[in-house]
Amino acid sequence: MSPNKPSTRNWWAFFLDYIFFGIGLTFANQNTVLPAFAATLTDSKVLIGSVSAIWLGAWLLPQLFAANFLSGKPKKYPYMVWGSVIGRPAFWLFALLLAWGGLAKWPLLVLGIFLVGLAWFAAADAFVAIAWFDLFGKAMGSAERGKLIGLGQVVDGIGAIGAGWLVSYLLSASGPAYPLNYAAIFGLGGLSFFISFIGIAFTVEIPEAAPPHEPAASLRDYWHRFSDVWRNDPGFVRANLVRLLTGLSMLATPFYILHATQQAGISPQAIGAFAATAPIGSMLAGIILGRVVTRQGSHRVIQVVAWLAVIPPLLGLGLTFIRATAAHTWVYVVCYLILGMVEGSSMLGFFNYILDLAPPGRRPIYMGLANTLGGLLVIPPILGGWILDVSTYSILFTLTLAGVAAAAVVALGLPKVQHKHDAEAEVVELSGSSYL
Repeated sequence: MSPNKPSTRNWWAFFLDYIFFGIGLTFANQNTVLPAFAATLTDSKVLIGSVSAIWLGAWLLPQLFAANFLSGKPKKYPYMVWGSVIGRPAFWLFALLLAWGGLAKWPLLVLGIFLVGLAWFAAADAFVAIAWFDLFGKAMGSAERGKLIGLGQVVDGIGAIGAGWLVSYLLSASGPAYPLNYAAIFGLGGLSFFISFIGIAFTVEIPEAAPPHEPAASLRDYWHRFSDVWRNDPGFVRANLVRLLTGLSMLATPFYILHATQQAGISPQAIGAFAATAPIGSMLAGIILGRVVTRQGSHRVIQVVAWLAVIPPLLGLGLTFIRATAAHTWVYVVCYLILGMVEGSSMLGFFNYILDLAPPGRRPIYMGLANTLGGLLVIPPILGGWILDVSTYSILFTLTLAGVAAAAVVALGLPKVQHKHDAEAEVVELSGSSYL
């Protein structure tokens, strides 16, 4: 096989995986579909908020161990494949259980199976993610990655609009009755994840000229590797602080849909429209911020996104003061559009930056540490649910606004990373202090 063939094959493989995984996440949107489904099974805001928390926690926290384990493996491809095989059928399991109507009599049992299944899906994908980022980083340079992600988000956004329309139809009066409507939604999500797996299966792992991978270490030594990055890379610290402060937006994120349906009286059919709006935001992020990555660097993307994150809680706070009605549906649409831009920019900004920053052999260490720290993001959705159980939406949105405003201010100090690529290795140089 000529050198160009693996590159072309990998481009299309990553592209296929990227767009269909994104479409699958529209059917299984953690900000709209999943909380709305949980709300059909329980009135507890803490349990509803735990949907997002479990999704994030089960994906982020295992990466501490996944990164160490995979650091000692010269080939990451098998673990990317098997992680997908083990985890991605979970949504087909949800569909089958809901299609079997007997479980509808025991909503708490369904909720328990649902939460465990989400954790299983996300934990398996933690191994996929570490391997995926390593292969993606080796396959192409930063600018090429930015172009693929930008185009991928545009195509993904178009597909997600169609997926959102299907969700709207399935949850409308014309669609199947509950719980078959959610069974169909999760089944379509499972199909999308399967197609994305085809892209993963066709990926070719390109070996580095002299792989400088670090072998797996004892847990004690591994912590020393983490602490070395933490002590010697102040930019890494700053970037993660921005990420965590921006993550306080998740205090409110699972509850915009509940505010819309329970406080403003908006029809549940709008869940599909909201679910489609977020990918449109991601698509816009790919179009606009993809150019920003190429021209100004990923640090600028993070700065822009941090300020964008201020808008949804500000709008939410305004909705509480004017006592929102169905006539304010467009405001919620704007909220989900911005949330989609914020979430859709993580690859263009935060993760793309880490891939630029990390020496080739230390990518798993950098990604594992970043995502382990990101495990703290499991707290805000649960905390947000507790705040709602004991107080009001106005207090929730005020606290959220304070957190993301702090992130926007801290993000102003993020420096640009200068990087060079050659055939042998990636050399990362920092202008000013290091970042992320």
